[in-house]
Amino acid sequence: MPTLKEKEFVGTSLTDIRHHIQQDDLERLIILDIVSEISLTREDKEFSQRKLSELSGVPQKTISRIESGKDIPKIRTLMKLLNALDLDIEVVITPRK
Repeated sequence: MPTLKEKEFVGTSLTDIRHHIQQDDLERLIILDIVSEISLTREDKEFSQRKLSELSGVPQKTISRIESGKDIPKIRTLMKLLNALDLDIEVVITPRK
């Protein structure tokens, strides 16, 4: 999967990145939704990226790159961040309409 290091995405917000991603790239859209929730929850809990790094074991630089849209994290990294923020992820599978 390509990273968001491509010129067109550098320095772009997560919201803007979502608009650039084609609907058929569902994996990237889901990951961006999770990253957005992680970032919002971190801010709601008044955690710095450094604090989240200490709680999750994910380097602060990595958290910064993920939140700024410069990197797409692996699921393992997302799970560490979610756990540190006391967030669960739920997957619901439904038939297509």
